[in-house]
Amino acid sequence: MLKSLVEHHLGKVDRVETFLVDLPFKRLQRFARLDARAQTSLLIRITDQHGAQGIGEAIVPCGPWWSGDSVESMKIIIDTYLAPAMIGCELSRFNAIFDTLARVARGNLLAKAGLEMACLDLIGKSLDVPVHVLLGGKRRESCPIAWPLASGDPAQDRTEIEDMLSTGRASAFKVKAGADDLQSDLRRIADLTAALAGRAPLRIDPNESWSEMHALVALPQLVAMGVELIEQPVPREQMAVMGRITARSSVPIMIDEGVQTDTDMAHCIEAEAAHMVSIKIMKSGGMGAARRVADLAHTAGMPLYMGTFLETGIGTAAGMHLAATLPSLPFGGEIFGPLLMQDDLLRDPMQYKQGAVWLPEGAGLGVQIDDDKLRHYTRV
Repeated sequence: MLKSLVEHHLGKVDRVETFLVDLPFKRLQRFARLDARAQTSLLIRITDQHGAQGIGEAIVPCGPWWSGDSVESMKIIIDTYLAPAMIGCELSRFNAIFDTLARVARGNLLAKAGLEMACLDLIGKSLDVPVHVLLGGKRRESCPIAWPLASGDPAQDRTEIEDMLSTGRASAFKVKAGADDLQSDLRRIADLTAALAGRAPLRIDPNESWSEMHALVALPQLVAMGVELIEQPVPREQMAVMGRITARSSVPIMIDEGVQTDTDMAHCIEAEAAHMVSIKIMKSGGMGAARRVADLAHTAGMPLYMGTFLETGIGTAAGMHLAATLPSLPFGGEIFGPLLMQDDLLRDPMQYKQGAVWLPEGAGLGVQIDDDKLRHYTRV
C-alpha cells in the first residue's frame, strides 16, 4: 500500500538544469589562503515528468582551493555526464539513481551533493513532507550560529560583534587564522576576546595553515584567552599530528577538512585525531552521506558541529534540515551563508533570531526561489 502510494506520487526525472549564480559579499571574507568578495553557487533544478520541480545547490567556499572542485567544473560534469544518466530514472528508486551516478563518475562528491539535494526537495514536495522527515525526523527547530570574524579589519570585526549580538543573529564567533603570521594572529585573537568580554564564546579556524609546532606554541595562550575550540589547525593529511595535538589540548580540537567520508571518520576515530567533527553536506557528497559520518562520530562519543561552505539560502535550508535530525550539536554551527551575501535568492529568507537559524516550514526544503533574482544573478 505504502509502496504504491509513493510510486503514484513520484515520477521520473525529465530534466536537469544548472545555473551559475554570482552573489557579492557584504564585505571581504578572508581565508588562510585567499581573500574573497563574492561567492559563486551552482544551482540545480530537477523537473519530473509531471512538471514538479526540486532545487539544489553545489558549492565550494570561494574557489577550488578547498577541494580542487570548482563550480564551473561541477557544471560540466553534471551537464555532460551525470544529468544524462538521470533522465528517465524513477525518483522512487532514489538510492539506485545514485548507485548509477557512482558508476558514471568516481568522486565528484560536491556535484552529487547538489543533485541529491534537488532530488530530496522534489521528493519531499511530491509527497508533501519536509526533507527532515525523509532523513528520519527532526530533533530540534533551530541551530545556534557562530559568526565569522574574517574581514581582516579589527574595527569591522568589532562592529560585527555588536551588530550580531544586538540583533540576535549569532550567539558565538569564529576567527579565521593563518592569513598572517602566528604572533599577529594571537594578538588579534586576544583583542577579540577582550572585545567580547565574556558575552559570547570565541572559536579559532586556521584552515590547515599551522604546523604542529605552531599549534603547540599557540595552545597554552589560547587556553589562557578562553578560546572555546580550535578547528583543523594542521593539514588534512596529518591525521597522526591531529591526534598528538588533540592529546595535548585542554581546548576541544575539531576536525573538518580531515573528515569528508565515512571512511575518513573511521580513520579519525581510530587515530583519536579530534574531540569533535564538523559535518558538511558538500564535502561528504550529500545529506545521506553526511548523516552516515555523523552517526559514526556519535557512536564513538564525538560531538557534532554543523559546518558551512557559505551556501546560499538553498544550501542553508538543506543544512538546517540535516542539523534538525542530528543527535548532538552542543556548539551549534555556522550555517550563516545568506547573512554574508548582499542579496538573497529566496522569496522568504531563512530566519535568524535568538542567536540561531531556524528550520523553514513546508514540504521539501521549505524554501522557494525568487525567479527574478535567479535571472538577475545567473552568469551569462
